[in-house]
This record gives sequence, C-alpha cells and structure tokens, in this order.
Amino acid sequence: MRRVVDDDLDEFFGRSTAAPATSASSLRDAPSGRDTRSARPKRARSPRLTGDPTVRTPRTSRAAPSRSRSDARRSPLRSVPAGAVSPRPALLDRAGRDETRPPRPSRRPSRGSSAAVSRAPSTRSGRASRSPRPAAQPDGATSRRRTIRRLALLVFVMVLLVAAIAVRLVSVQVAERETWVAYGRNQRDGWRELPAGRGAIYDRNGEPLAMSVIQPDVIADPSNVIDAAVAASILAPVLGVDAETLEEKLTGTGEYALLAAGVDGEVVAEFDALREAEDEKAEAAGEPSALTGITMRDRFVRFNPSGDLATSLVGSTVADGGVDENGRQGVSGMEVQFDELLTGQPGRIYYEHDPSGRTIAGGTETVEPARPGTDVYLTIDQTLQYEAERLIGDQVAATGAASGMVVMMRPSTGEILSMASVAVDGEGDVVNTRDARPVTAVFEPGSVNKVITVAGALEEGLMAPDTVLEVPDHLTIYDKTFTDHDPHPVRAWSVTDILVTSSNIGTIKIAQTLGRTKVDGYLTEFGLGETTGLGFPNEEDGITLPLERWSGTSIGAIPIGQGIAVTALQMLAAYNVIANDGVYVAPRLVAGTDSGDGRSEAEASANRRVVSTETARAVREMLEKVVSEGTGKRAAVADYPAAGKTGTARIPQGVDATDGYLGSDGRYHYQSTFLGFISGADLSILVTLQDPRTSTYGGEVAAPVFSELAGIALLRSQTPPPALTESPSVEVPELSATAREIGEDAGPTATAAAG
Repeated sequence: MRRVVDDDLDEFFGRSTAAPATSASSLRDAPSGRDTRSARPKRARSPRLTGDPTVRTPRTSRAAPSRSRSDARRSPLRSVPAGAVSPRPALLDRAGRDETRPPRPSRRPSRGSSAAVSRAPSTRSGRASRSPRPAAQPDGATSRRRTIRRLALLVFVMVLLVAAIAVRLVSVQVAERETWVAYGRNQRDGWRELPAGRGAIYDRNGEPLAMSVIQPDVIADPSNVIDAAVAASILAPVLGVDAETLEEKLTGTGEYALLAAGVDGEVVAEFDALREAEDEKAEAAGEPSALTGITMRDRFVRFNPSGDLATSLVGSTVADGGVDENGRQGVSGMEVQFDELLTGQPGRIYYEHDPSGRTIAGGTETVEPARPGTDVYLTIDQTLQYEAERLIGDQVAATGAASGMVVMMRPSTGEILSMASVAVDGEGDVVNTRDARPVTAVFEPGSVNKVITVAGALEEGLMAPDTVLEVPDHLTIYDKTFTDHDPHPVRAWSVTDILVTSSNIGTIKIAQTLGRTKVDGYLTEFGLGETTGLGFPNEEDGITLPLERWSGTSIGAIPIGQGIAVTALQMLAAYNVIANDGVYVAPRLVAGTDSGDGRSEAEASANRRVVSTETARAVREMLEKVVSEGTGKRAAVADYPAAGKTGTARIPQGVDATDGYLGSDGRYHYQSTFLGFISGADLSILVTLQDPRTSTYGGEVAAPVFSELAGIALLRSQTPPPALTESPSVEVPELSATAREIGEDAGPTATAAAG
C-alpha cells in the first residue's frame, strides 16, 4: 500500500531522471509487501541494477521523465545494466506514457507476485478496481516553452494596446484637436443670436420711407421655468393668450418656446412692470421668481412712417421680419433689389451653461454686437412723391380712368424725383398700386413717339424746322390707310407745323424720307426696346420689332407710335435727350448709401450723345410751340417755358380678329399722355391715364396734371424763371395759319392696326 501511495506522489511531482542504485540482494531480502525505499541513501548516485526484470530501480530526488501510476501498472519494469545511465529522458506520448516501453501485458500478474502485491489494489467481485487517471503533466522544458509563448503573447497584446492608445491620443491631441475642443465647448458654452436691424430707406433729403423698429417677442426656456402653471396664470392677462396654451408651451421639451410674437409697446411696459414686481416678491421670500426662464427678445419688423407713400418703389418685406425660402427679407421694389445691402449681420451673445442648459450664474459672457444693414438714400423727393400721387389719383377719379402714372425726373442727372402709379380697385377706390407700373408695364406711345422721327430727320440733315411738305389728310401704304385726326385738304406745312399739329401723315412722310433703317436706329439710340439700366425688379424692356421683321406698313405705323410698346420711364428718358441738349442720361433711383460711417454719394449715371445740341434745341423750340400754340396749351406753367407733346394711342385689346384695338364692349380704349419738360429748369414730367372716360385727349386729361405738378416742383426747388427776353438759340418758324386751326390730335387713326 505504501508503494501505491509513493507511486501516486511520483506521478504528481514527477520522477527523477536518475535514481541511486540499490543492491539486488537488498531487494530480495525485503519483506513481502514492505516498502524498501525508506532505506535508500539520500541523493546517492549508483548504476541501475540488472537482473530481475520485476525489480524497480530506486528513485532519487532528481526528476526523471514522470510516468503516471497507470503507466507503471501497464508496462513491465525495464532491466538496466549496472553502471548504465540513461542517456536522455524517456520519450512520452501525448498521454504522458513512455513510448519506448513495451505495451502492457494482457494478463494481470499472479497474486503471488510481489509486483502484483505492491500495485494491485483490492479486488471486488473478482475484478480489480482502478483509481481515476490524472492528467499528464508536461516536463520542465515544455512548461518553459509554454510559459515563454504565453509571456510573448501577453507582451504583444500589451504593445498593441499601448500603440492603439498612443495613436488615439495623438489623433485626439493633434489631428482632431479642434473638433474635441469644440465638443467640449459645446458641452459648456451656449450662444444666443442678437438680431440685426435692417437698413432704412430714405428719400433724397433724409426723410424715412421705410425703417426697422424693434417689436419684441416674449420667449421662454422651459428647462428653467420653476412652475409652468403659476407662470402661465401670471402672463395670460398681459399677453392676451390663454393660460392653458401658455402652460403647454412652458412644459414643452427643448430650451426655446415662443409665447407671444411682436408685442407692442404697451405690452412691453406691462411685462417689464410685472417681471419687476415678481422679482421683488421672490427676493423678499428668498425664493426664485415665478417668471424665471421667461424673457423678451428683440425682433426687428419693417415700418413705413408715411404709410403707403411710394409703396410701389420702396417695396415690401416678408411679414414679421421673416425671410422667404431663399433667405431674403425683401419681396418687391427696392427692398428686394437691395436686399443684400439692406440686410444686417446678426450678432451673438456667448454664455456658460450646465449640462441641463441652465445658465451658470457668474459665468463668462461675451457679446458680439450685431451690425445693422446699410441705409439707402433714394433720389425720390417725399414731398413731390406725395403731390404726384395726390394729383394723379384725383385725376383718375375725376376722369373715370382705370389707372394713371406719373414720372418726374432731372434730365441732366437722370435722377427720378417721383414715380407714382394708381389704379381703381375692386371697390371703386383709387389706390396706389403695389407694382411700379412706370417700369413694369408697357403701352403704345402714340403721337409722343413722333419727336424721335423728327429729331432723326433733323440730325441727318434731311429736314429743317422750316422744311415744307405737302401734307394730305390720308395716306395709303400697301393695304393700310392712315389719316390725320381732322379732315383737311392738302396743306403745305413745315416740319414745325407737322409736329405742333401732330399730323400723322406729315410724320409718315418725314419717316419715309429718313428711311426704315434710320428710323429703327434712332428708336434704339433714344433708349426704346431695351431696359433703362435702372435694375428695378421686373423692369420691362418694351417691344420693338427687329428691322428684319418690319412689314410694308411698319414705316407708317412705327414712326407715329403704333406697333411698338414702351414703359413710361423709357419714354421720359427719351424726351430727356431733347431737354439735355442731345445727351441721353440713364435713369437712376439711388442717391447714396450709408454703412454707418457717413453718407456716400452714388456714381453718376452713364450717358451718351444721341443728337447734336443744335438738333436738340431746334426740337425743344418746336415742343414749346406745342404748349404755347398747339395741342398742349393746358400744360403751360406761368412764367416758365414749358415744352412737350400730347399723345392719344389706342390700347390693343386682342379680342376682335379683324381689329385688334376694338374691345369686347364694342368701343376703343385709349392711353392719353402728355410728356414734356421745363426749359432751363432741369425738370421733366410724364403723365398718362389709361382709358379716361370724360375725354380721350392727352391735352385735356393729362396736360393739366403736368402743369400743376411742374409748378409745385419749381416752387419747392426755388428755381427762378429764365429770362423772358432771352433770344432762342435756334430760330423756328411761326405756325402757319392753317396749322393754328388744327385742334387736338387723336393719335393714329388708321382704318386697321398697322402691321
């Protein structure tokens, strides 16, 4: 039994590779069943014994390749010659058995055998019982190799881990530094936008036409509200909002809730007083205010101090200071044309807050102030704009017209002093239109276009003011017959007579002499058929036929203002050429800007010479006779030399296939115009009415408005009358007796519309 125990210990700790030799006699003399290893000398080296193959060599303390106890039972003991030393440890298989030993005998040793006595456990039911087989233990070299491999793997993993951490640290500290710094700031720093005021729009004298005013919003931060129900009950009477609605907003998620938008000054005063009272009450009680987390935020809205004065020019913005889908505030007029210039740059206020969004008391606060938009100064005179709107509105109402327009300019600079557009609304009231029709709407100019034909003929040297032509009262060109307004026999009229009497036939004969190419060229030189360069939104360029599309009758229709369309501003700019000694100056609406460092004047308008000074003065003298002796007598201004031209043009209806001018009501509709200037006063005015019912003549319905408005403008500018004794620079003939008999023209009277 002791041998069995010792074998078990040997199998657990491992056997020595060399054991001290024991004499064979001592093995034979050992009593049966008694352990003889206790008599072995310690750590003594002796050769292994040879002889009885059943005798085991004594073990020493030095480890030998270990064998499990089961292996010992299975394999017979090897005989080792005396003095022989095993050259190397025995080879073991994967189960720890010695591969060099013979296989275990199939029969168990006899019961009398000492080996069987020492190894065989007690049998039960005639069958030997075995103890559990322990796991094989590797030898020292294998253990060391495994340990080294495990340590190497551990070191490799640690190196990878350290390298990954190092790479991440470098990435965070260097490559992604700004990102993580910003992330950290976002966790602590908050900001709120400070709205910027929109630039104001002023008239030429600094009178405001549109400006931004503060109309605050009442807002809340629900995360900072102490008691939503209490706060709602306090605010409801002041804001005029239902308490339940306020409570719902105050208990919402997020850090922003709009309680009331654009409150007026009275509500602002009441809110400030209420908040002050609640703060005092809370301070006395040592508790937070019931209005904690509720405040007002400034918001700028557009305000027009003069109501709808010049509304079509100034334009409009998105309601309540908002923006459209393109991020613009301007909607129409100058507001949208100069939206980028007028729009301010919002500021920011930076503060510190805790993770829940509450402002940290005593934290750092930085303010980036907002920058308001640039102010724009228009060339419009507020007083003249008011008078223009008043006079044209009154005349539309008095004549039963559908609409009317007025444009007033300075010919030498191109500055627009007023631009009015009124119309009758659905309720029969005359109101200012929302669109600037003098720029965005076109009409056939009629007789006012004759000036361009006459000026071209004079400039080319084909005609002179006193050139006489035989003028009948009708003329057929191809299949169209053109007539003068009043029937008359063939007259010998000068060019001056033709212009003053507004003879259609005389003008057509001048145009035929000038030629279609020259007529078309002068129309373009005077600015027709192209935009004025004003840059106003939706500005029309008018309608003129390309020369290659002229028909045979175009030489009769176009010179007398039929078959083309112009804007009111285009036509007045063309007349400014005559008033400005033959130089065309582009119209402009902007006088200057102010970005906060003082007003800076706008650049002068582009200009070009169209006709010579002599031609312009000759035409000017003839136009003065139109007012003094011809069809425009009602445009006269006391003590000032007024010059101009009347025009009455049919308005195309597009209803009747045979007569495009005939309306669905069976009558013709007319555009009645007077267009002129005050010689020597740098002032030009166009007045036109659409479809007046009391009279269709421009000299009767439009000329009186010109006269009254010119007088107001001259008085406001304090322009003295020119010397009445001053001799004219160009002599023009007096009107003939027959020309003086001719009354007001009715514009083109062709039997059918010209092609």
